[in-house]
Amino acid sequence: MMDLTRNEEGPVTVIRVAGEIDQEGVNALRVGLLNCLKDKRWHVVVDLSEVRYVSYMAVGVLLERRRQLIAGGGDLKLAGLNLVVKRTFHMASVTGMFSIYDTIAQARDGFKAAA
Repeated sequence: MMDLTRNEEGPVTVIRVAGEIDQEGVNALRVGLLNCLKDKRWHVVVDLSEVRYVSYMAVGVLLERRRQLIAGGGDLKLAGLNLVVKRTFHMASVTGMFSIYDTIAQARDGFKAAA
């Protein structure tokens, strides 16, 4: 089971994910990020600090949505990856494709530094 919450923090949208991003969770993540695109919220931080499991499909969704956000002039940054999630990203060979931060605040500040 996965829980997803969305908060607007100025120009940055923070999506907090908790639980397991399995097949059902992938669909919720896909829709949550699609809603950011529809709302023209181009700067997105995905907080994975409370995620216990992430599927390779979820990694694919994050990559695709990041590409779409970049096309809109923004980006998707990740925060709070625990050892299990880091291992999945490493095994999928995508760690270098994301800006990864320890905290949400650092990820938010990453948008300021890029501006």
